[in-house]
Amino acid sequence: MRLVDRLQEYLCFHGITAYAFEHSCALSNGYLGKQLRGKGAIGSDILERIKQQYPDLSLVWLVTGKGSMLLSPYATGPERKLLDLNEEQQVYFTSKDDVIGVLNKQIEKLEKTIDDKDRIIQLMEKERKGWRGG
Repeated sequence: MRLVDRLQEYLCFHGITAYAFEHSCALSNGYLGKQLRGKGAIGSDILERIKQQYPDLSLVWLVTGKGSMLLSPYATGPERKLLDLNEEQQVYFTSKDDVIGVLNKQIEKLEKTIDDKDRIIQLMEKERKGWRGG
């Protein structure tokens, strides 16, 4: 299951619409749909926005699928932060290689996109030089 599929699962669990999610995280309309169609990657800046708006969501679960979707709902204040940190830290240490793998795949995808765009630019420059006669 992809990160975006887990995000969708979380939103469905809470009954949050795509529009409400996009609005709360200051994302463009249709952002979630684009991600679900596989036409983009969710970057760290978006993960930070998601964490700010949805503090009960485990980012470790979101990225790796390991651990619980929701962080501890029973504690409050500093106690909750400590419990959440301990839970996320424990899951992170057992799945850090998975996190690294996911991030490396995102890097590869972005590098491929950059390479494709560089090729397009080169072709356009050649075409422009040919058009100018030169």
